[in-house]
Amino acid sequence: MKKSLKILLILFLIIPFSAKALTANNEYIITGYDVNIMVNENNTFHITEKIDAYFKVEKHGIFRKIPLKNIVNRLDGTSSKNHAEISNIMVSNDYTTYIEKGNKVIKIGDPNITFTGSKPYKISYLYNIGKDPLKNKDELYLNIIGDGWDTSISGITFTIIMPKEFDKSKIGFSSGSIGSTENSNILYTVEGNVIKGSYRGMLLPNEALTIRIELPEKYFVGAHISIDLLPCISIIISIMFVIISYYLWYKYGRDEKTIDTVEFYPPEGLNSAEMAFFYRGKIFNDDITSLLIYLANKGYIKIVEVEEASIFKNFKYKTYIIKKVKEYDGDNLNEKLFLAGLFCNKKLKNYGKYLKNPQLALEDEIEYLDEVKIKDLHDKFYTTVGLILANISKKENKEKIFEKNSIKQDYKFILMIIVTVLLTMIIPFVKYGMNDRLIPAGMFTFVFLIVIIGLKNEKLSTISPLLTLISPAIVLSMVWILLAYLMISVEINYLYSYLIGIVSIIIMALFNYYSYKRTKYGNEILGKIKGFKNFLEVAEKPQLEEQVEKNPSYFYNILPYTYVLGISTKWMSKFNEISVQSPEWYSGTTDFDLSSFSSSLESTMSSFSDSSSSSDGGSSGGGSSGGGSGGGGGGSW
Repeated sequence: MKKSLKILLILFLIIPFSAKALTANNEYIITGYDVNIMVNENNTFHITEKIDAYFKVEKHGIFRKIPLKNIVNRLDGTSSKNHAEISNIMVSNDYTTYIEKGNKVIKIGDPNITFTGSKPYKISYLYNIGKDPLKNKDELYLNIIGDGWDTSISGITFTIIMPKEFDKSKIGFSSGSIGSTENSNILYTVEGNVIKGSYRGMLLPNEALTIRIELPEKYFVGAHISIDLLPCISIIISIMFVIISYYLWYKYGRDEKTIDTVEFYPPEGLNSAEMAFFYRGKIFNDDITSLLIYLANKGYIKIVEVEEASIFKNFKYKTYIIKKVKEYDGDNLNEKLFLAGLFCNKKLKNYGKYLKNPQLALEDEIEYLDEVKIKDLHDKFYTTVGLILANISKKENKEKIFEKNSIKQDYKFILMIIVTVLLTMIIPFVKYGMNDRLIPAGMFTFVFLIVIIGLKNEKLSTISPLLTLISPAIVLSMVWILLAYLMISVEINYLYSYLIGIVSIIIMALFNYYSYKRTKYGNEILGKIKGFKNFLEVAEKPQLEEQVEKNPSYFYNILPYTYVLGISTKWMSKFNEISVQSPEWYSGTTDFDLSSFSSSLESTMSSFSDSSSSSDGGSSGGGSSGGGSGGGGGGSW
């Protein structure tokens, strides 16, 4: 029984050790690791590491990961953080450096050469952790060998040279897994200010060797982290650009007070899509689709609701057919384009050419249909919508409603936004050598710029309808993803400049959005549109009945304009108790009822809108193993 218990006890002690040994990287081992640390009075450390590696398989070399951020944990329950600087890197072999997940990585070796057997390496660098965080005392708390190595390490020796006298009884070593206070395998001597020692045995993967010494207050003097000027410059420039943006808006973009007039009809001579542009100063896909009702009410087309069988037995669904009633006989180019695109037999191929001159789309030889199903417009009609958007948004129309001086400020806002984006998002990646991450950072920057600039320059959406699918929610998500990425990859100063840069970009974009100042005519027509919208929203039944009595088609004449003003549902509900004749241009599957008509029409417009935007597409010394600053780890490649 006693023998069995002894065997179980031995197995209990051996199995964890054996399991951990099995996790070691069997492709190479470290047979010698000598660390020389010269501690300076300003709490910096000149560290020299001599590493002897033995490669069992073909390898290029090793890499060393040194932490740029440290979380220091003490046995008394206290903890602190520091951000380290690494400089004066010298390596005995060919090497490259980059930053990865909060570590400075030194990758040693030639990518074109592999070898097996023994290979010595020598690495030296200056490690600066800044001011000591403790009150009433200082400390040296350093991982001589960090817990990030993926293989076993033997032949460990170390030398630590202190800058001045210290209390030898305050020295504490620890080794093993993170949090361990084991020190029985550590041998050391102290001669004056020099500590020399060795580790008896082998450190397994993810085990560390750590020293902690309590020191008197002000043992370290003059400690500091040097200021990186680039993030400071970035912050100053971002704030300066915000001030300039405010000035540009204040001088060129402030509108005169609008006088709203009482209007029963929209401004004369403007169809619903054009009124949307004069109202907001920009136009969207849904504004163009309102022309379907506008032109139907003019007698050019008829909308027919039909039922079609689905793939499921005994189940039918509603769809819509648009029929041509007569050829267009007006002189409005946008309306001509709309009808031509509606009944065109195929998607326009020369889109770029037509974008420069929309009139050409009407002159090319194109086969036209007499009727079309809404579902057939998918992946075809969006090109027509793009042409109309571009034509309505052209420079001549903008200058009718906005002063030229205010429009000219656009490039200044765009330039400031681009400079801020580059300073806060791209330059840190270049500086820290994270070239492998420049592609995602660049992609984010491109999307971010497109969305921000697109808030003001709606013509971008006419180049590709795909751009209109980029929602603020997606952009915001990308912002936070990149923010988290920077938090673990770049120094804290860049995080501050990044946050300030993002806020500055948003503020600049808002000033840019409101920087167009309306002309006298633009302000006058805005007052009419706002007065018209106000009447539609507040008009009571007697007022509406009076308008219908004067003009029986009043309800349908106004209907397309309510879509661009965003009040179509409210408008149609006002006529539930008012006698309205069925429109000649709409045919349903049931007898006419205004409520049913309203519901069907909303469905029609929704379907049509979708088709208009579709595209392809010892004592422990108070410390524990791995609890100090520095150390890190490494591996082979």
